[in-house]
Amino acid sequence: MEEKRYPPKVRAMFEAVLELFASGRELSTLKVSEITARAGIGKGTAYEYFSTKEEIIVGAIEYEATKHFQVIIKLLEEGQTLPEILSRGLDMLEAANEKYHGLTVLEKIISDSTINGGILLKEIEKYREEYEPCTRMTQRLMKLVKDSGGVLETSPWKVWGAILSQYMLYAFYLVHRERMEVISREEARSFVYQNILKILDGTT
Repeated sequence: MEEKRYPPKVRAMFEAVLELFASGRELSTLKVSEITARAGIGKGTAYEYFSTKEEIIVGAIEYEATKHFQVIIKLLEEGQTLPEILSRGLDMLEAANEKYHGLTVLEKIISDSTINGGILLKEIEKYREEYEPCTRMTQRLMKLVKDSGGVLETSPWKVWGAILSQYMLYAFYLVHRERMEVISREEARSFVYQNILKILDGTT
């Protein structure tokens, strides 16, 4: 699997954005100068690669997502089983929850009704049709589902729906974990995993 390569200064800006996200920085008031200062480069350098702040932010989101997709693609290429891959996905969700304070960043992007927020959503939309790592992972995931046996679902849309809906449920659990002390982490993970299998084998 060939890793997507980014120019060093672009990578530095993306890492800076993610660090600012992790610190709780508001998207709507984030400035290019803050990003470049954090990255250790001049403000003018940013405009050698990007036209707007929103392009940098969406690029950083894509950069982070690509790293996770590449981990899953590698597991698929190594012949890992469906349970192992689903478990690793939950591991990464837990790590993201710790790093980015639950779904705070995603909530900010969705709920931001300012002009900047609208531009940001439009930038995200540009990636939908061309996001090749997602396409590659879908192809490999569908082959694994088909080869695993006992899974009746053949629609990629429904397979992703089963996985992502339950991952969102687990994300909700992680965010509100302190209020759900009666449910252990292991119980929540098992519940999510079993739900995915039930949906995929048509028993729900």
